[in-house]
Amino acid sequence: MANFSVNFKKIILLLGDIVLLSLSLWLALKLRYWSNFNSDVLSAHWSIFWPLYLLWLPIFYAFDLYDLRGGNGLVVPLITKFIKATLTNAVIAIIYFYLISPDSNLTPKTTLGINILLTVILLFSWRRLFFSLFATPAWDNNFVLIGWEPLIEEIIKEAPSLGYQPKALFNIKQATLPDLKLPVLENLEQLPQLVKREKIKLIVLTNNLEEVIVNSLFKILPLKINFISLTNFYEKLFQKIPLTIINQSWFLENLNEGNKKFMEISKRIFDLIVALLIGLLALPFIPLISLMVALSSKGPIFFCQTRTGQNGKDFIAIKFRTMYQNSEKKGPQWAADNDPRITKIGRFLRKLRIDEIPQLWNILIGEMSFIGPRPERPEFINELVKSIPFYRERLLVKPGLTGWAQINFMYASSVEDSLKKLQYDLYYIKNRNFFLDLGIILKTINTILKGAGK
Repeated sequence: MANFSVNFKKIILLLGDIVLLSLSLWLALKLRYWSNFNSDVLSAHWSIFWPLYLLWLPIFYAFDLYDLRGGNGLVVPLITKFIKATLTNAVIAIIYFYLISPDSNLTPKTTLGINILLTVILLFSWRRLFFSLFATPAWDNNFVLIGWEPLIEEIIKEAPSLGYQPKALFNIKQATLPDLKLPVLENLEQLPQLVKREKIKLIVLTNNLEEVIVNSLFKILPLKINFISLTNFYEKLFQKIPLTIINQSWFLENLNEGNKKFMEISKRIFDLIVALLIGLLALPFIPLISLMVALSSKGPIFFCQTRTGQNGKDFIAIKFRTMYQNSEKKGPQWAADNDPRITKIGRFLRKLRIDEIPQLWNILIGEMSFIGPRPERPEFINELVKSIPFYRERLLVKPGLTGWAQINFMYASSVEDSLKKLQYDLYYIKNRNFFLDLGIILKTINTILKGAGK
């Protein structure tokens, strides 16, 4: 029900955007043409502006303007997102009107400028109104925690910025706690009074609670409180899986791979169609890219390396070479920020993800997908499975050019980083669906537009 409520609110937000985009165009034309404004003027612009708006809406999504988590209704973060999205959309509009517009005679500079200004004002105001009307009241997100796990410290620290307010922790087993800056109670008899006083709506339960504690909690069901496991609450807040507190049972209860067959078939069809389209579009540029790589340093144009794919099957991943030849004379090395092994041209290719164009071949022959965990080297996997629990389970799905972990936590340069990325990979494997894939694609486009690839 929680996911339905969030998606319903996003639909309302989107429908409001669609209405206001239409209104912004009408107002822009009214201001531009004033007494000469008529239905013919509106019709001529309507047919050419709406395809542009359909390009704008995904950019709004890519810049988190449909993110409903706490804090996103605040003025400064909202203005920042709108500035970035608007600049990107302005560039798209210029390209659209001057290069690909269906009506080459209509290049509305003044109308476009007025329209962009009105769009920002109307959509910004709509979001402020939306968050005031639909945001959950602060007291509706008050919660308490029963039991202790070290990752609770992270929850207490970050939850307020994500729209949840911790009010107390019941340290049932009297564990040694850090300074939580939160009331710590030990007697569950205080819970009913606390629930009423603080208007608690949610109780977060740690794993393996003793039966006597469960019985005490059962008695407060008449107070109409929601209960949620610590694992699920952490996943809901951070959109990743808390690796340190799950076990094999979590995989059996949550992955439901038998229900993913239709999605996997449709995803394969999508991969084939899009890989062919992008490949055909990229084909004229491949000779130029190849020349750039050849001139950047000595060595082959393409870089081929063994990676481990779905179910542990190795394959050869193909990329444009971005590093100097013999960059791993001392053996396999982690990638790093400002890696000195990367050539100047290679850095440029990586920023725009151009180096990954040859991997379209890996997608076409079914070794990879567009969306999935990053394909890792078998040498690293053999080491990481010794240090990180359930690391091999990321191989349950095909690796991808981009993925949930890649957009949330770029490169892993250590075992600790790999553990953090695995939490995002497991979240994707559990929750993967068409809409999550679409969101990842749009966020990846945002990364490319910002030149933030590595």
